[in-house]
Amino acid sequence: MLETYFGSPKMVAHLRAGPSGPYLDGFAGSLDRSGYERSVAVRYLRAAAHIGHFTLEQGGTLANVDLLAFSHHLRTCRCPRPKGGRRNHHTVYGARRYREYLVAVGICQGGNALEPGNADPAMIIGYRQWLRKHRGAAESTVRLYSRDATDLLISLGDDAGRWDAKIVRDYFMDRAIKCGAGTAEKLTTGLRSFLRYLSARGQCQADLDHAVPTFASWRLARLPRYLTVEQVDSLIAACDGSSPARRRDRAIILLLARLGLRAGDVAGLRIGDIEWDTDTLRVSGKGRYQVRLPLPQEVGDAILNYLECRSPTRDCDNIFVRNIAPYRPSKRGDCVSSEVRRVMKRAGVANPAKGAHVLRHTAATQMLRHGVPLDQIGLVLRHRGIDTTAYYAKADVNSLKGIAQPWPEVLL
Repeated sequence: MLETYFGSPKMVAHLRAGPSGPYLDGFAGSLDRSGYERSVAVRYLRAAAHIGHFTLEQGGTLANVDLLAFSHHLRTCRCPRPKGGRRNHHTVYGARRYREYLVAVGICQGGNALEPGNADPAMIIGYRQWLRKHRGAAESTVRLYSRDATDLLISLGDDAGRWDAKIVRDYFMDRAIKCGAGTAEKLTTGLRSFLRYLSARGQCQADLDHAVPTFASWRLARLPRYLTVEQVDSLIAACDGSSPARRRDRAIILLLARLGLRAGDVAGLRIGDIEWDTDTLRVSGKGRYQVRLPLPQEVGDAILNYLECRSPTRDCDNIFVRNIAPYRPSKRGDCVSSEVRRVMKRAGVANPAKGAHVLRHTAATQMLRHGVPLDQIGLVLRHRGIDTTAYYAKADVNSLKGIAQPWPEVLL
């Protein structure tokens, strides 16, 4: 496979003779399958050869490639040219992709990215497995709870048997005053979950989760933040164009604004979820709750236009994928939210809330103003209870004026 990228037999022989040689042909094949351009693949292969020589000179093996040390080495690299590139982003990313390939084929151990100390403790690994198996938590929840649990271990030490209520409470209060209300609420839930796990395994005091105080927050106290019709139209207009990126942006914005999907719902959509004959869309979202929604003509046309020019992928039926190699699906809602923020910036629309969720609020308030009953809005948004849907009734100020009682005069 190396002959596809290097025309010189001498260079091919040199690459195969190096420490990374036995795996370079397989790595080249993975780059080809991922859709990398030839010039980029050549740089990545040189970087793979480079990090192989560096690892050998440091007394290590490809089973424990250290990307952090390699990154430091590149700052003063004086390696001969055939060992691969100078300090540039192609060398860094190429080495990272090569290590991912070694992990995938079972040569290299997992963990250890470009940040030091990234290997997870056994306690965190067990906690993740418990969340998935016994709690049925989504991967986004597992990542969030694991991050909070790791911070707790770093701050209090990994001997949970020595923790007491005061230490845990002080840790929470110190974190809570440095973050917003929403983050503090999630921190409360995550810490309690981790402490329950440790308690069940006998690794900390019983009922230590009660030491995490309840964060004062009044549910549905604020008005929903949403965009106006004119602002939504500006977002859609900012997606005009025939490029794959613009077509993808348009389909994402319409799915969020017309159907009120969550960012994670959009990221997880698959081609098989659309039934073109019945004009319906299957959504598997939060809590593994599935529902079929009607697919508006405008949204369906936008998806078809994007699929016509979508980046080529193999063994992937996700609707939305990256526009540059590697052509992988955007499995996380964060990617969709980031895309929405970029479109808002391009359209000159100020986002009243973080991420793509503001478009879900927008869809709900628009349905309410068009006279759609709350119970039907709740079905579209997949709410478990009508109380959650009633939150949007506060946005219909004109209807509220009709039922508001006059304020009694104050008698002096």
